[in-house]
Amino acid sequence: MPPGAQFQPRQIEPDDLLAGRIEAHYTKVLRRLLGAHALAEKLTAEGYRRAAATLSDPELKRVAEKNLAEELKHAALIYRLLEELGVSEQSADRASIALRRAPSFEAPRCFAENAQGEMGLLMGSVSLDMTGLIMIGVNYRDSSYAPHARAAEAILEEEADHDEFGAGALRVAVDRMGAGAVAEGLRIWLPMAVNFFGPPGSGFSFDCLRYGLKQKDNDELAGLFISLMERRLGQLGLEMPRLSRGYPHTIV
Repeated sequence: MPPGAQFQPRQIEPDDLLAGRIEAHYTKVLRRLLGAHALAEKLTAEGYRRAAATLSDPELKRVAEKNLAEELKHAALIYRLLEELGVSEQSADRASIALRRAPSFEAPRCFAENAQGEMGLLMGSVSLDMTGLIMIGVNYRDSSYAPHARAAEAILEEEADHDEFGAGALRVAVDRMGAGAVAEGLRIWLPMAVNFFGPPGSGFSFDCLRYGLKQKDNDELAGLFISLMERRLGQLGLEMPRLSRGYPHTIV
């Protein structure tokens, strides 16, 4: 629980919001957060759909199709939470148009629009599955909004093997495509992956922390991802690309 948070994990249920027992701004912030989460799941699903259509390896195709089915299921789950709050999927997506174009959504947007073949599947797994599991596991599982916390637990349980696939796929990709090709892919995708956590210290993030809708600020989660990637790449003899310090991050 963040220091100074107004609400405990899983304290708030939909009836509390509908009955007006919680200030209206909480609901506004929650809707925006759920809209971003739902959109990320939807774009990730589209990336897996695109990757699956371009894969020739039967096992990789099976993995992409499995992940596609899970991401679609999880997107629908979060959109249902929004519907309980009076927000349709169409309305949520319209409200997220500006977010979709922001640096924080470049990774899911590019995955949805450009994922191709084995490298696309690999970079999607590294850039979206690993980052998504950190966001959901650290932030949303202990959300003050109980339905979001329960949804996070369900997602984590079903996607537990995604990160394992990503770690194994990195090793296989180095063997099959060479360290140079993987390193070049990381130079393109790693900045987008780190940016996916969002800008540090934003007013929206502050509200999420204050209400207990998130547990850590964006820069803390980005730092956790970077440390995990450094260790994982080091085990494969790959160097972590150097990133600029400020958001949005770029290769330096």
